[in-house]
Amino acid sequence: MKIDKKTIDALLKLNDDQLWNVIQMLLFKSGNEDLKAIKRPDDMSQIRTALATMSEKDLEKAMELLKKGSKDGKKS
Repeated sequence: MKIDKKTIDALLKLNDDQLWNVIQMLLFKSGNEDLKAIKRPDDMSQIRTALATMSEKDLEKAMELLKKGSKDGKKS
């Protein structure tokens, strides 16, 4: 799955519940148990701000980390 700025812009148009559902799906797909344990914040504005300000390079790094978590999770 490729996530780019266009995808982020589309995600930011979702309401908080929809956005959190997408985030949870990505966290669960990562296979990383620590990421799966992340709880939804009461205020999603900081997540929205972080997503809105990510550069393409930040997105690439985040995807690498998620993929790494997925590989680590499969080894367990």
